[in-house]
Amino acid sequence: MNKRYKIQLLIVIFMAGNMGHSKTIDSPYEVGTWPGFRKAAISYTFDDGCSNQFATALPMFEEFGFKMTLFTVSDWSAGNWKALKNASAAGHEVASHTVTHPRLNTMSKEQQEIELKNSQKAIDSNIPNSKCITIAYPYCYAGDIPLCEKYYIAARGCQGFIEKSTPGNFMNISSIVCGNLGSIKTMENFSKRYEEAAASNGWCVLLLHGIDNDGGYSPLPSAVLRESMEYLKTHKDTFWVDTFVNVVRYIRERDAVSVKETSNQENSIAIQVTDTLDNAIYNYPITIRRPLPENWQAVKILQNDKAVNANIIELKSKKYVMFDAFPDGGNIVLSKSSPITAGNASAAN
Repeated sequence: MNKRYKIQLLIVIFMAGNMGHSKTIDSPYEVGTWPGFRKAAISYTFDDGCSNQFATALPMFEEFGFKMTLFTVSDWSAGNWKALKNASAAGHEVASHTVTHPRLNTMSKEQQEIELKNSQKAIDSNIPNSKCITIAYPYCYAGDIPLCEKYYIAARGCQGFIEKSTPGNFMNISSIVCGNLGSIKTMENFSKRYEEAAASNGWCVLLLHGIDNDGGYSPLPSAVLRESMEYLKTHKDTFWVDTFVNVVRYIRERDAVSVKETSNQENSIAIQVTDTLDNAIYNYPITIRRPLPENWQAVKILQNDKAVNANIIELKSKKYVMFDAFPDGGNIVLSKSSPITAGNASAAN
């Protein structure tokens, strides 16, 4: 085989390997880095099932309308399954923190598989209406990555930095430890990290254990936790707050999506939003915008004949229609029709 043929063959193999994650966006459409074209994503993740996560933090998240991730050690959860099931039913994520909380990197592959597989199995059997597909490494030590990928789509470590809008390694996503043993202890610490995430269009994953005096590792005062959420509520147009798994879903879909305009007429526009991902897992809506067509004052949007969450926004004196769509969720039709909520919004990529 000559050198030129080898190079051509490698190019073909490379292209074939990347076809499954192709992304094409027809002009003039744009896809938001984060939902609502916000500047940053924030995820609150809690480890170990400390008591005040349920007694104090969960009611607080419900009050603010935010969702949290509970990384659960299955062997420690005998008294918590009911609370975890209720949390899942309310839209919070219940995910794996292994069976017994070991250092995975000190175990054989066989031992690791028991921890990974049985934890997922226990969570899925106790919370049947959800699916456990993410994990947090105990003590932040990853084990055998290909083995972990067999069961989970993403994993959390704790390297202490803000993640990029697309993490470099989905199987070791950085988080930042909060509480008296972490780098985030005060509201000033929280706000500094939030603004850092906004400046980089990044993802800030927070790692919490104890709340107040519940005996958990690195406790954080509940008053500071509340302040951090009040800040995010006040800046809701800048920060998207959601579970660890939903942020992973959004990133993967955003990076793989294709938006194709199939028809453009005076009073209606049809588009297709698709990707090549597994729809059983990747089923989170992504945010799309385009300039509001000339002479349209209002718009109605349907996907698969169902109303779509949409807004008309104004950016630099130009009007856009911004809407959420499910990849592979059916055809989308924009119609010059009944009005939707109009207003001004600041948006960023």
